Amino acid sequence: MTNMKKLLMFAAAGLLAVPATHAQAEVGTAEVSTMVAAPVNDLAPVSGTPARLRRTDEEQPGNEMAKFAMFADNKKGLFVSMATELNGQPATHRMQLAVVPFSLVQTTTGKVTAQPDMTKARFATNNIGNEYRNANHPTAMPIMDGKLVAVHYNYQPNNTNNTETYLQIFNDQGQTVMPQKRIMAKNNDDCGMASDSNNTVVFQRSATTARYVLSMGCNGNGRDDGWLNAVDITCQADMSSCTAQKAFDLSVVPREERSHAAVIRGTDENTVFMAYTEGNTQPQRDGTWLAAINIGPGQNGEGAQSRLLWKKQIGGRSTIEGLTTYSMRATLMPLTKWDTATGKLVPTDQFMISVKDLRGNNNNNGKGGTYYRNNIGVIEATAAGMKYIQPLKDISPDFPGLEATHMVLQSAWFGTTNAMTPGFMMVTGSHTGGGNAGKARAVTYDATTGKLADAGMYAIAPYDRHLYPNYLGNNPGNQGRNYGTMEFIANPYVGMNGNTDSHLMLFSSTGKDPSLMMDPKRKLTAYLTVLPVVTTPKVTTPPTQNPDPTNPNPPPTQNPDPTTPDEGTDEAGTALGGCSATTGSGGALSLLLIGLAAFIRRRR
Repeated sequence: MTNMKKLLMFAAAGLLAVPATHAQAEVGTAEVSTMVAAPVNDLAPVSGTPARLRRTDEEQPGNEMAKFAMFADNKKGLFVSMATELNGQPATHRMQLAVVPFSLVQTTTGKVTAQPDMTKARFATNNIGNEYRNANHPTAMPIMDGKLVAVHYNYQPNNTNNTETYLQIFNDQGQTVMPQKRIMAKNNDDCGMASDSNNTVVFQRSATTARYVLSMGCNGNGRDDGWLNAVDITCQADMSSCTAQKAFDLSVVPREERSHAAVIRGTDENTVFMAYTEGNTQPQRDGTWLAAINIGPGQNGEGAQSRLLWKKQIGGRSTIEGLTTYSMRATLMPLTKWDTATGKLVPTDQFMISVKDLRGNNNNNGKGGTYYRNNIGVIEATAAGMKYIQPLKDISPDFPGLEATHMVLQSAWFGTTNAMTPGFMMVTGSHTGGGNAGKARAVTYDATTGKLADAGMYAIAPYDRHLYPNYLGNNPGNQGRNYGTMEFIANPYVGMNGNTDSHLMLFSSTGKDPSLMMDPKRKLTAYLTVLPVVTTPKVTTPPTQNPDPTNPNPPPTQNPDPTTPDEGTDEAGTALGGCSATTGSGGALSLLLIGLAAFIRRRR
């Protein structure tokens, strides 16, 4: 019992408190909502006594690769998931794209949480594809100034041997305003693969037209290239219907295996930057690269190679502890700036770039490789070229316990609105199904010194990065395909009902429901986490003497400077919140206790 107490105390302290030496960040309490419940009728195959999850080809994990996008008001959103069951109804042909409209609402305490509208939830696809992956790897993006949301995904039509990419467009009620349309296909080349985040950029060209730009790895038996694609979308003025037409594509990665390219923009609306891994082998041996592409006026059609402005290698082979490693998994994050005139974040031409040094490849019932270094730097990139502001540096020694497998990265700001600090969040999941809180790590960036600082670990929704997708996907036991996604948004409820959180980080994930952790037959649940990351300063009225002693109830005096924080209040933001679940599954500590209980029970 003493050892169990120590274990529980260590777990709680390690996740729910920020060491005093850490950088300070005003991160609050996470609110976790169930968006698509674990299937009730679609159960996972198990074997043995006690029952254990059994590896099964093309079974599907229940919910996988959950994504979301917010509409213009930041109150309404659209949540999508590769789901096998919705409201108790099975998906056609085992798995389809679940679309769930949701709203950000305030609780009775003023906190912001996500509320799905399950009366409007539906399957938006009815595809019959090989391997039962009928809406694989979806990405959701707001378009038309946030009036609509576009979702692209891929699948391989039945009785064919080529995967293709499709696009649909939805309104804030989850209704389709443009039915499924194919936007990318190459001959026998399986299109397409994408990064887990930041793989699409939208350029609004007018009130009713937009250019939708996305990366696409096509790793098949044809050309086997990685592509940058542009699709032009035109909508009716009332947003009741839209059409899409491919404008051009160009090969950026001539040696494609798993480029997992990220795409991002700066201040120039005619230029995007693409970070990726190159190489035809596993592991890929040709390094990480950065390229600039013109997406404005220019050559159209397939193979528009004149649009490639430049490309530069970022990382290559290294020798670490006597072992040869390879640079892979390049990711870009924008470094935005605060526009005081508009009170909004605006793009810059500076970006954080992340690349990893790995060794190994896919192997049965194990990880695909080992991460030896997690390198992060800061670059400035334009159509003319790039330069380093801060060179790449391995951050692993400064962040003990950092695990990079299927890690989700997103730029963010922290602190208070009168002292905001840039940085990013890293989310890592569970290799054994989830069942307890996922971990979001805040990292701050000092542009003057170039230093990154640990701003604490925060509990969020469960995130299964491996087990159920690995055991129940294609090639079971060989590789998992699960990702989450994050978005930094302005809080639409700041100042209402006592809420002081000016900005929020939203995170979508799929993982094992803690209450179902001991039942391996129950598949994954889809979640959305709302985590406050920036607050407004606390303001108090300084005490004053009563100028009229004959009046026992003088009127209150006004603070002459409402931007001045209250001295003596915790403006540093070192306090950490837990994780309260709107579905009644308990807080972060409860999730940890459930996970630890499962662990202890298994040992017995």
